[in-house]
Amino acid sequence: MQTPATAAPLPATEPASFELVLARSQMRLPVQPGESMADVLQLAGIAIDTLCEQGVCGTCATRWLDGSPDHRDSCLSPEEQATHVAVCCARSHGPTLTLDL
Repeated sequence: MQTPATAAPLPATEPASFELVLARSQMRLPVQPGESMADVLQLAGIAIDTLCEQGVCGTCATRWLDGSPDHRDSCLSPEEQATHVAVCCARSHGPTLTLDL
């Protein structure tokens, strides 16, 4: 008996780790899969206001300076995403993302 050839669904992959660079202090903080930038910043003693932690409210929007953010929010317009990132839910497309902190 033959079965139809179908492509197996691709497994969901966890986002890769990346390094968060804080421009003002030159701190470098690793962000692992499953961690948010907001959590990593707060654990490092950097005060970040958060409210929804789901990318809806924009409370945690932070200016980014270098890198390629993977925007996963629904609160920032494309114009705002060109300069800011919601650190509660965004990731990085590259190995580093520099924030204006």
